[in-house]
Amino acid sequence: MNTNLHWYLLYCKPKQELRAQQHLANQGFTSFVPQITLDKLRGGKWQQVTEPLFPRYLFLHISNAEQLNFRAIRATRGITDFVRFGSALATVPDQLIQQLTAEQISLKQQPGSGRLKTGDAVSIIKGPFSGLNAVFDSADGEKRSLILVSMLGQWVSTVVDNQQLVPKNPADG
Repeated sequence: MNTNLHWYLLYCKPKQELRAQQHLANQGFTSFVPQITLDKLRGGKWQQVTEPLFPRYLFLHISNAEQLNFRAIRATRGITDFVRFGSALATVPDQLIQQLTAEQISLKQQPGSGRLKTGDAVSIIKGPFSGLNAVFDSADGEKRSLILVSMLGQWVSTVVDNQQLVPKNPADG
């Protein structure tokens, strides 16, 4: 392993990580922005959104610390500055970058999360309706859901926290 290889941590302007990465690539630098894909509720609909795992941070690979051109890197669009501890630049071990890269690849290969769809059977695991069977109706914001609960032979609509719901296993009946 070459000891002259360094990964530096850069601080970026808000939501400019990918722009900074592109502009660094145009200058011949190698950089890495770990990303994660999440399900988010936007406009009442669930969408898969890919965003940086560490907002406003970017890892920059420099092969030789003596070739580090601070002025060119700091003047790059999207970059605010190097992360420092006192006067020392923050460096990141190569093993951490390798692990983040491997994790990002494995996350992309996994199927999307099992988010609930209208009509899915759910079990209520916490709260006043705990133990009752219900049917998912729709999302009510990012943290709540509208469900139909069978009570006294009728379906009653109620809103519960998403942490109180789990999809019902078809084998449970």
